[in-house]
Amino acid sequence: MSALLNDDRDRLVLGTAGLAGLWGKVDEDESVKTILYALEQGITHFDAAPAYADAERILAKALREWKGAQPFVSTKAGKLKADDPDSISYDFSPAGIFKSAQESLQLFGRDQLDLLFLHDPPGMNVAEIPYAVEAMQILQRDGLVKSIGIGGNYGASFAPFVADNGFTHFMGFNRFNIVNQTARDAEFIQLHNAGIQVWQASPLYMGLLGNKLEHYALTAPEWIPASDLQQAIALKKNCDASGLSYTGLALQYVFNSPCINKLVLGASKLSELKDSIRFLESPLLRDEAMARLSESSGMTGKNRIDKKIQ
Repeated sequence: MSALLNDDRDRLVLGTAGLAGLWGKVDEDESVKTILYALEQGITHFDAAPAYADAERILAKALREWKGAQPFVSTKAGKLKADDPDSISYDFSPAGIFKSAQESLQLFGRDQLDLLFLHDPPGMNVAEIPYAVEAMQILQRDGLVKSIGIGGNYGASFAPFVADNGFTHFMGFNRFNIVNQTARDAEFIQLHNAGIQVWQASPLYMGLLGNKLEHYALTAPEWIPASDLQQAIALKKNCDASGLSYTGLALQYVFNSPCINKLVLGASKLSELKDSIRFLESPLLRDEAMARLSESSGMTGKNRIDKKIQ
């Protein structure tokens, strides 16, 4: 087990959307091996969802092969099964949420889910929200789920329901990373004051801070603000000149942020997970990320590091 994971393994979560093929074709056997490798490395938190293609089934398959202690597993309800990210459908009715939770329990062979997220709250209309929240509370009251959370950037209509309804975890995406910190002031202070743990998914901004930068630079999607794209291009140029890993720095930035309780790693194959762990073990990347975090919070940052990561 690495020194990093020995100290901070509980702050890492392996997300399974990529391993399930939501973003492109994968080898299921390799996905299982990737989950088992994560367990061997001391990662004890895993996240899935019905909406992530076959993520629940593949994760459950890997966990049946695992001979050690069973890990913490979170999944979601409300957003329905999809085989690609553009296929979006919902069922936030109490019956739909109960059905989703029961199916997840059956797939994982458990009597209780560790954590169930209400998935993608903006998919609800205002009238549906109180009934969906109550359904989540009932599942927790009846012992079918240990904890409940908010899975996805929730928007203004859901904001009044964040506190005082038993939610103890929030998983955001795309709105807190090394080129965009919108959620820090907009949501994280409220979440912290409500005693809710913040999980940050997609620390690589759906690939903008990874292997999709060149593609996005040519055909920028509407959901990436032009300023974020330009910052990403400049960051990549700066990292290349300094011999730093652009992707590794982005991971370290989120991992070391004081407003983030858990970092959700995405991977579609074993080599990607190994790279992420290697980046998170790098003291040079960590120091550079800490310097940037200090600067972004208004404090004096350290000098830029220009040593090459081995």
